[in-house]
Amino acid sequence: MSESATPDRRDSIEDALAALKAGRPVIVVDAHERENEGDFVAAASTITAETVDFMLRHGRGVLCAPITKDTADRLDLRPIVEESANTAPHRTPFLVQVDHIAAGTGVSPEARAATLREMANSHSVASDFVKPGHIFPLLAKPGGVLRRAGHTEAVTDLLALAGLPPVGCLIEIVSADGKGMARGEELQRLAAEHGLLVVSIEDLIRHRTSRERLVTREAEVPIPTRQYGTPRVIAYKVEHQTQEPVALVWGDLTDQPGEKPPLVRMHSSCFTGDLLDSLRCDCGDQLHLAMKRCHEAGRGAVVYLPQEGRGIGLTAKLKAYELQDAGADTVEANHKLGFKADQRDYMVGLQILKDLGLSRIRLLTNNPKKRESFVSSAMGLEVVEQVPIIAPPEPTREKYLATKREKMGHALP
Repeated sequence: MSESATPDRRDSIEDALAALKAGRPVIVVDAHERENEGDFVAAASTITAETVDFMLRHGRGVLCAPITKDTADRLDLRPIVEESANTAPHRTPFLVQVDHIAAGTGVSPEARAATLREMANSHSVASDFVKPGHIFPLLAKPGGVLRRAGHTEAVTDLLALAGLPPVGCLIEIVSADGKGMARGEELQRLAAEHGLLVVSIEDLIRHRTSRERLVTREAEVPIPTRQYGTPRVIAYKVEHQTQEPVALVWGDLTDQPGEKPPLVRMHSSCFTGDLLDSLRCDCGDQLHLAMKRCHEAGRGAVVYLPQEGRGIGLTAKLKAYELQDAGADTVEANHKLGFKADQRDYMVGLQILKDLGLSRIRLLTNNPKKRESFVSSAMGLEVVEQVPIIAPPEPTREKYLATKREKMGHALP
């Protein structure tokens, strides 16, 4: 890693997988709005006493072993606290602590490394371990980071992608001053000092969603409308998620010789704008403008994604409205609630576009982040044109639109 790395610099998931396969630890960071911390992560199957000692000395958190349900069942590991009674901030799924039966007191780095390696040994059984011990197993949710964007799931996902046994080792990295968790520049300095890679859970999610097929058509039906013809409405199931996105499709979306690529709108749900015709935002107008243009063009698609309030949810959005009424702008309100300005992710939408057979599109958006998502997705979707979609002016949303233009880079007049 470069000595001049910035606080937000990240290495590639592919490089991290190579490091883990070679028996080297990596640093994994989660989102700013979640725990906002970095953990040392290593594969249990190849871990050494030296690596455990390093993680304990420089991490100074709790040494844990993320595992899958199959491993938990094989070793008969049960939750310390049942899920219904788990009141930890992120419902961390701790299982009963263990030591290997031959690990003595289980405390030394050599003993802990031996316990971890035996947990990863597919031939080990419950009777090979004593309870309680000094290794804290953590149960990863099925679906990994696509289900829960935590370090536990990140570890088991990384190991699966690396082709390693699904037992890992992690420890939180405490700041050198002992007052909190190491973050940003401190993590980068630590990584540079010890020659470690730094990867993010966000990039791991993007890595998985760009390579795995997550969407499946569940239903497809023509819906006649008053103003926009009869688009086909296609409902999708998303693996490991509860959201149910839909695509509205007009005409034939395949490449037509001599014709422009079809218009496409990726629209995030907005209860207040789409259903109530709210004048606080331009979402409802943009949705209806997009449907109108696709209908008039004779072919196009609107992908409707359940990402209310730029991904924060309806209740949080209404709380943000309260803060806006007290003087905050839309970005400031999200930050005060502990969210990023825009938490939406378009990878599910991109997969839907691929399922629809698209490769070249004209994207109906004013938002540069949407276009960038196509460039960074590695899914073979080309935006040949970004088509503006400007709602009529309304006094009640002038400040909102100004904030989108000035703070979020939207191409608005």
